[in-house]
Amino acid sequence: MKKKFFMSFFISLIIFGGMYLSVWNKFVTAKSSLQLFDDKNNKGEIENIVEGNKIERVDLDEILFLLVGVDTTDTESFSKTEEKNGFTGYRTDTMMLCKVNFVDGSINIMSLPRDSRVKINGRNDKLNAAHSYGGMKLLLKTVREFTNLDVDYYVRVDYNAVKSLVDAIGGVEVDVPKNMIYNDTTRGKELHINIKKGIQTLDGQTSIEFLRYRQYPEGDIGRVHAQQYFMTEMIKQTLTPKNIFKLPQLLDVYLNNIDTNIDASVVYQGLTMAGNLDSEKLLTHTIAGVGQYIGDVSYFVVDEAGTKEIIEEVFGNYLLD
Repeated sequence: MKKKFFMSFFISLIIFGGMYLSVWNKFVTAKSSLQLFDDKNNKGEIENIVEGNKIERVDLDEILFLLVGVDTTDTESFSKTEEKNGFTGYRTDTMMLCKVNFVDGSINIMSLPRDSRVKINGRNDKLNAAHSYGGMKLLLKTVREFTNLDVDYYVRVDYNAVKSLVDAIGGVEVDVPKNMIYNDTTRGKELHINIKKGIQTLDGQTSIEFLRYRQYPEGDIGRVHAQQYFMTEMIKQTLTPKNIFKLPQLLDVYLNNIDTNIDASVVYQGLTMAGNLDSEKLLTHTIAGVGQYIGDVSYFVVDEAGTKEIIEEVFGNYLLD
């Protein structure tokens, strides 16, 4: 077991940005892996990714995007495997639909378990395989068909973003629910986890180990809840006064570890309105379903009726039909 989990801190970047418009020039001109596609100048790029889907924003006061953590150790690997359909070859370990409203300050995050049994090009498979087969284009297509939501934008991160950001803010305090002990000595896949139960401050490396840990009674859902809990604590603690003034350093972390097709005009809008966002209005959701073996393969079998209800309640204004 050596699964690499990736957290999204793009949301908190937008939150900080409203207080630091002076760094905008640095943000859009820095040389890094971050790709900001402007609708006016790069509409073809977006149309290629969202082929067959709407490309107009449903609500100009908010944005819906798919957060993706890819099963690779560094963004250099992304560029080495780029093909016409995206960065193929890597499975996604984290997928979250994120809706950020800049007017009412709400943030809604819905996790999509990686083992969810879905249709990929007409065949049953695990959701996390879509990126491996066809990059972001196929993953977005699969998520749209699975959720029936108008999802055009994505943010793709590498786990180094977690480690670097946690270290930049001096660690994240969490309440570890149990003793987390795991050892894998497989050559090339070494992983050693030894985190004690209780309240403690995790540094970057230990945070990655916390997120990689999989031995929960609830299986994949237990892991999803751990991700959501960590994200919530991370955002809240990053917004403390001592960390707000570290924005330039945090921007460097983002710029070196993020790939996105969100256009620059949308990011700029987020920066100008980010002061309205409220971490206390951050809500997390998970699609309905249960873990189940089909043949000899472990899946998260989705409760379609329950999931439809959650999607309509949280993302109703983005339904495709």
